[in-house]
Amino acid sequence: MVKATFENLSADKKQRVTSALLTEFSSHKLTDAQVARIVKEAGIARGAFYKYFDDLTDAYNYVYQLAMKDIHTGIDERDFSVEAIYQRVARFVDQAEHSQYYDLIKMHLAYNESQVGSDVQKSSARLLRIPPKIWAVMELSHATIKLGLFDPENRQANFDRFKKVLEILHKG
Repeated sequence: MVKATFENLSADKKQRVTSALLTEFSSHKLTDAQVARIVKEAGIARGAFYKYFDDLTDAYNYVYQLAMKDIHTGIDERDFSVEAIYQRVARFVDQAEHSQYYDLIKMHLAYNESQVGSDVQKSSARLLRIPPKIWAVMELSHATIKLGLFDPENRQANFDRFKKVLEILHKG
């Protein structure tokens, strides 16, 4: 979790650190990321990094959550109609593709997702409380997002298939 010392930084310094984190994690897998590159780009001392974050994973989670918050802005998640779900996924892919976080998200999906994943048993227990249809839609949505970002050539075909499956699930 981001430490209070980071939250209390001046807006300029906070932006420099955040920008350095985004550059590092957009260019390097979490396992290959280096504090040295981050502090050099941010213009801060190595010790300062550890006053702001527990470790690289903590810093990664901070910038990734920032990206998700930014990209999800304006997406209404209360409407569960087929068209609304389809549009949410399409809008997410479009916003991700045109955001400053595009490379970070692709790096996350390709390499880092398993590195920062939560405890599998805890995650499983949480997912088991979700109704089966919602779980299926959630899994399909994430798979479609991944396909949409990594295979733009077949994006529309994947989105058409996604919509057909949503319609099947909706009919019950």
